[in-house]
Amino acid sequence: MRQTVALILAAGQASRMRPYSREMPKCLFELAPGLSILDYTLRVLREEGVDRVVVVTRPSLKQAFVERYGSSVEVVTTDAEEGFGNLYSLKAGMDAVDGEEFLLLMSDHIFEPKILRRLIRGGGGKAFTLCLDRNPPWDKIEEGLKVVVRNGVVEQVGKQAPPYYGVDTGLFYCSKGARRVVDETIAELGPKATIADALRRAIGEREVGYVDVTGLMWLDVDTPEDLESARRMLPNLLRRSLVKPEDGPVSRYLNRPISTRISVWLYLKGWYVSPNLVSLISFAVGLAGSISIVLGLNLLAAALIQAASVLDGVDGEIARLFQRASRFGGIFDAMLDRYADLSVVAAIGFTQWPLTPLQVLLLTIAAGNVFIYSYVTHMAEKQVVRRIRAYSPAGRDVRLLAAAIAVALQRPWAFIAYLASVPLAMSSAVAALSARAAPRRREAKVPKRLPIPHLELEGERLTEIEENITQLLSASLKLFIALVILKTAGSLISGIGAVELGPISVKPEHAVGFLQLMATVYFGYKILMSSIFFTDLMSEWLVRRIGVVTRAAVRRGLADIIYLGFIALLMKTIPPLLEEMPRAGATAAKLSTLALLALFILVTYDLAKLFYRSFKGIYNRAVSRIAEKLKQLSEERHRASGPAG
Repeated sequence: MRQTVALILAAGQASRMRPYSREMPKCLFELAPGLSILDYTLRVLREEGVDRVVVVTRPSLKQAFVERYGSSVEVVTTDAEEGFGNLYSLKAGMDAVDGEEFLLLMSDHIFEPKILRRLIRGGGGKAFTLCLDRNPPWDKIEEGLKVVVRNGVVEQVGKQAPPYYGVDTGLFYCSKGARRVVDETIAELGPKATIADALRRAIGEREVGYVDVTGLMWLDVDTPEDLESARRMLPNLLRRSLVKPEDGPVSRYLNRPISTRISVWLYLKGWYVSPNLVSLISFAVGLAGSISIVLGLNLLAAALIQAASVLDGVDGEIARLFQRASRFGGIFDAMLDRYADLSVVAAIGFTQWPLTPLQVLLLTIAAGNVFIYSYVTHMAEKQVVRRIRAYSPAGRDVRLLAAAIAVALQRPWAFIAYLASVPLAMSSAVAALSARAAPRRREAKVPKRLPIPHLELEGERLTEIEENITQLLSASLKLFIALVILKTAGSLISGIGAVELGPISVKPEHAVGFLQLMATVYFGYKILMSSIFFTDLMSEWLVRRIGVVTRAAVRRGLADIIYLGFIALLMKTIPPLLEEMPRAGATAAKLSTLALLALFILVTYDLAKLFYRSFKGIYNRAVSRIAEKLKQLSEERHRASGPAG
């Protein structure tokens, strides 16, 4: 963590929240009982290691913050109650912040922790680094601070800027040069200057950068309706905040979606359960799974082992939500986890008794790996562990799922073989990465650039558009020729007998079908990539015609439509080709159909969600115009028929 100071602006009038804002600052409005907007922000900041927070407010509101937070935050006041912009509040806060770098947040914004994480990691190169959402909800496009970015450079910000590049999310990283820009802007425009004014000045000096936070959740709470939206959004925000960067694949995609729902539900209900008690329950469930293995209740054992894996996340999540995390709790949980895993290995060994010497060796190595992988990852550098755990096939989440599947399928030795080999290989990989991450003697590096001088020879280089046109036509023609040749070859060799390869009988048409499949996938992929390039060009033109959506939304929508067409083509070609394969062809065809259908449904869902998120405003306006037109026609008809009546 390079930066441990956060400056939060909370000096606004909150006029759109009246009469509620007359009684308390807007940022102290509750998202859930006992959890205000500012409470949530402080929680995220502290979990990301930001230990010093300065809140800027008006003199009349200072006591409310002091009473609620005491000395845990520093409260700074402006020298006036009204008549100033948010840049003046920033100036008051900067005078209290030591050093040249700090985080700047708006007190009425809520966001998921990954936004803050990206900002801390990517900020600091410019005086101001903002967070850019290239595909915000339609209502934020209308109200938010639009940001124009061309070729990776921020060129314009403002409410009236073109909307199709994206909007700012209200989080900034301020570094060297920010103070000077703020002082010069206030000197020129006076105390009513805004942060947008300072950004425009910094843009002129090429001192505004950005980090892309597209797809992450955030909300600016300006109105009572926004507050209701924030309260509905809170469970998802809390659940996302509980996902750790070092979570393994099973934990991230299977366990956390279940465990975080349990933890957040308990938290929002106000039902505190001791994390240590949950650790004990998880251990007991895992032990019950091991006993079920011994009793031969394989399906029950599999269910209990996976349930223990899910519950293993609940204890830490509750500790973080209720802010009861302790070092003892972490050690206690880790100790119980190791013994629960060891009980599964022991149960499998017991059911397979008597054992051969090789089986004894495998069981011994598997039991040792229960402890070794956890120990090695604990000793390794944090950045190495995060990099490898996110995809590691040896984490506890994967180990318990593998155990559950092996037990359910009655293949216990498959799990023992996995446990004896994969964690050992991953431990070696962690050790190797740690060695590479260690400081070493500075070595000469080859510059990553073209040789000097850079030659521009006429006619030698095709433009990017020409390259993609060439690839599209070439891949289409090659695919057509390949399919014609293979189809002809298939008809010519159809009478030749099968070739016996051990237990498998392979007919020549099977080989031809496999080649057709490979040609379709290979050239189809090239056609798809060229088509995606042309959607980018089309999105630039289309977004200017639509005018109220971002380019990222249009590009993603067009890409999803192309993906749907490509998936439909694969569904038509791949399963019939696989069905002709020997032995497992029918099964492979069904599995490929299911996989492609699932992919088709996912892309369709993404497209529908995109249209609802980005084009809802256009739809609402169209409906309003139609309703207004019908109303006018009805009134004209009524006036026309009135005298006759």
